[in-house]
Formats: sequence, structure tokens, C-alpha cells
Amino acid sequence: MTLSSPSRALAANNCRDELKRPETARDYLASIFDCSNDAIIAKRLDGRITAWNTAAERMFGYAASEIIGKPVTTLFPPDLLPEESEIMARIVTGRTTRTFETRRVRKDGREIQVSITVSPIRNAAGEIIGASKIVRDLTDRKAAEERFSNMQAELIHLARWNTMGMMASSLAHELNQPLAAMTNYLSALRRVLAAQPQNHKLLGELVEKSVQQGQRAATIVQHVRELVAKGKSTRLPESLAGVVREALQIVSVAIRQSGVEIKFEAENNLPPIEIDRVQIQQVVINLVRNAAEAMAKEPERRLNVRVVREGSNLRTDVADTGPGLPKEVADHLFEAFVTTKSTGMGLGLSICHQIVTAHGGALTARPNKPHGTVFTFILPLEPHGM
Repeated sequence: MTLSSPSRALAANNCRDELKRPETARDYLASIFDCSNDAIIAKRLDGRITAWNTAAERMFGYAASEIIGKPVTTLFPPDLLPEESEIMARIVTGRTTRTFETRRVRKDGREIQVSITVSPIRNAAGEIIGASKIVRDLTDRKAAEERFSNMQAELIHLARWNTMGMMASSLAHELNQPLAAMTNYLSALRRVLAAQPQNHKLLGELVEKSVQQGQRAATIVQHVRELVAKGKSTRLPESLAGVVREALQIVSVAIRQSGVEIKFEAENNLPPIEIDRVQIQQVVINLVRNAAEAMAKEPERRLNVRVVREGSNLRTDVADTGPGLPKEVADHLFEAFVTTKSTGMGLGLSICHQIVTAHGGALTARPNKPHGTVFTFILPLEPHGM
């Protein structure tokens, strides 16, 4: 049955009148108290617990009958007992304690991470007779933060491992030049030593140049050693949208601090795809960071990331509103050591290209409209050989 406007107004007035009744108001507040997802705890000024809702039972493991009447410090780790004195010092002056993060102890002895807000409770005369606490369990959030932190560490390891692979492929070329120069200097040194009279100044120059080339070769080798990392590529069926979303979460804080607005979209019901989760996230993170750096001086800084199905492939677009790519760079974009940055080795996109190609996919770039660049990587739904 649909109520007319006058009927709806009458029903609303009746509801308000009903809530004005003391017993109805008490029932209403009791319902809110008991249905809250956060623990709500009340205590007297001496710290004894007087009220304990269902969420508090779930969070701390104590039934109301077990905990009411006991000191609230029952829930405190021993090293945080001074917190209660600080909280009550604020409450007796009528001040609300702003939300803060701390630790508390469950009945089973396990510590949990929580956020707490404490407010004074007043009687009908306005006198402060106790305090109420709203407690939120942060354990899951803290666990997620730790998981992301560990994932970042894994991504750093992967980046080094992939960079080492790129460096190893060019190591022979890089070492060939200093070693060839050193050989030439030493050959010249041998001839000067055999000549009479000996040119001591030239001898010193040749020795110094040989040492410099040896140091250069050692520096190259040391750089490769520093990039050694752990791990083999492991591919499992994954949600590509989930993998991309998680990668964006990893970099979102740093990216948003630079003023970049991120928008993420994904088609519904995308099929799972067999990929190395960490490697593909490394591709996304590289592309997002490059885009953010490219937009650093732009008035409009928007980044659109989209995952869609394209035939027998899944396609991911990373579109920025930066200045676009210079033609001389665009023609050699995915080659090692090609970069538009004043610092850096120019290996990031080359590594991304290597990872996507190893998955049987393709990485491309095209101009965005009206300005910027769109990087696209396509991955096949059918598993590709390792």
C-alpha cells in the first residue's frame, strides 16, 4: 500500500511522538547501543565498567555478566596502564578524548589494535558521573597494511631481479669497453717498459688509465651484484582487476600526495587469468609512477586505469594527462636505457615490456586525447609458456 503525502506526514509525526515517550526512547537507544558494530563501554569515575554491548562481547570475549563491575583496566596491557589516568584526567574536566590508536587485551590474552574515543557521561543535573568509550577493532586493517608492506618488499625484490636480467643481457657489452681499453693501455705499458730510455711520465699515465678502467669494470659488476634478488616466476589463476586494484592501492598514497586523481574501472564478470601476480603488479606500478612523474608540472593531473575484455585477451589501459612522449623517445620507448628523465637508468619500461612479453602479451603506447599518453598491455586468457 502506498501512502499519500498527508499520510506520510502523519506517520512521521506519529513516529516522532512515539520517540518522545521515555520508554520508547530508552528502547530506541538500547537498540542502537546493542546493534552497534563498534564496542560501546560505559564506566564510572572509579573506572568500574557499568555497560557493555554485544560488539564488546565479540571484540574482547567477555560476556557482560563477567565484566560489568570490574575495572576497565582489565582490558589494558600492563605497559599501558598509565593511559587510564590520562584519559580520566580529561574526562573529569568535561573534555572528550579525541580518537586515538592503542592496544587492548582480550579475555584469551591476545592483544588487539584498536581506536578509541572517550566522552564524559553527565547526569540530569549536568554533573560528570562517568565516561563512555567507543572502541573499534583495527586488527584487520593493521593486518592488511602489513600485507601491503610485505607486498611492496616483494615488488622491490622483483624489480631488482628483473633489472638484473636486463643488466646481464648488456653486461658483456658494458664490460667489453673498459676491459678492451685496459688491455690496450697494458699493451702500451709493456712497449714503454721495453723501450730505452724509459718515459716515466708516460708510464705513470698508462698505469693510472689502466686502474681507472679496472675500477669502471668493477663498478659495473658491483652494480649487477646489488640487483641480485630472490624468487622464480609463479603463475596462478588471478582476477586481473583485483591484481591491478591492489597495485593501485600500494602506490595510491604517494600518487595522491603529488596531486594526481586516480580513477579505476573494470568490466564485471571478467574471467580469471593465469599470471604472475607480483610481476604484473610491478608493470602497473611502473606505469602509474611514470605517469605521475610525467604529469608533475601539469595543471590537470588525472590518471584513468581500466581493465576490460578484448576477445580472447584482457586489456589494461593506463591513461594520463601529461605532455605526451617526444617522438625521438616514442620510437625507442621499450628499449633499455631509453628515458626522458634526468635521473634513472631507463630500464623501467624495458622491464615492463619483458614481463608482458614473457606472459605472451604486448605492451604499447599511444597518444591520449586531448593530451597525454595511454599505455596498454594485453594479456592472453590462455596460459602462455614460462
